[in-house]
Amino acid sequence: MKLPEYERVIYQRNPLVEVACQIRFPTILKISNQEPFEFQDKIRFKYPLYEVQKSVSIPGIQNELLQLAQKAGLALNFQDTTYNFQSENLKWQLSLNKDFIALATIEYERYESFKERFKEILDLFEQIYQPYFYSRIDLKYQDLIIRSNLKIEQDKTWADLIPYHIASEFHTPEISQSIKTFIKNWEVDIVDSGKLQFKHGLVIAQDPEKGTREPAYLLDADFFTEAATRRENVWNILDQFKESAGRLFRWSITEQLHLAMEPKPIYSDDR
Repeated sequence: MKLPEYERVIYQRNPLVEVACQIRFPTILKISNQEPFEFQDKIRFKYPLYEVQKSVSIPGIQNELLQLAQKAGLALNFQDTTYNFQSENLKWQLSLNKDFIALATIEYERYESFKERFKEILDLFEQIYQPYFYSRIDLKYQDLIIRSNLKIEQDKTWADLIPYHIASEFHTPEISQSIKTFIKNWEVDIVDSGKLQFKHGLVIAQDPEKGTREPAYLLDADFFTEAATRRENVWNILDQFKESAGRLFRWSITEQLHLAMEPKPIYSDDR
């Protein structure tokens, strides 16, 4: 899949819900056998809130079987421990597990700033735990097109906002007015930089505070590679994923929607 190039912009009305990066590595038992006190001491001023999450994890066993075993009263001692560190405003979360390290945010502004934060974390992680190599790298962007949030007139149809090559259903008169929800899942190769899992479709967005429900279009993109990666190559891969993410988003919306989100040209990293 080769995506067209577009001018880089920052949207004044940004539909991003969450951005996350997860890097997996061969299991480091040290992480699960003792609390990461040295790691936490280095990051606690940026991520002061600490939480331990434990879950049952048995490779090869499906969740349905686990639930049946638990109902039958069988003891399951295979616990997977994840250490979560959150910023004071709860908008950034750093997660550390024996198999991965991840950073997620709902306060994303631009890739350059996100990369700087995660690079600081990964450098520290490598100093303390010295992973031999990385086994999977993911960069995820989740956007939710909610017309009221973006100040888009309600008389604009989804066909005005989402192009035919993404959702032909909106451009098919026989069904376009009857569609309530749908989800599509794609997995495609990205030129020179891995793969993309792309989940998108019409969903219902709920706002518990306002008590409202509104149709919204979900664009959930996960760029990843499962090739063994040395430390020095991590950022080249993530830079390529960022470039593809910006192109994918722009390719997935119409010019009308692009302009409605008030794009502002920039000349450096954008998404």
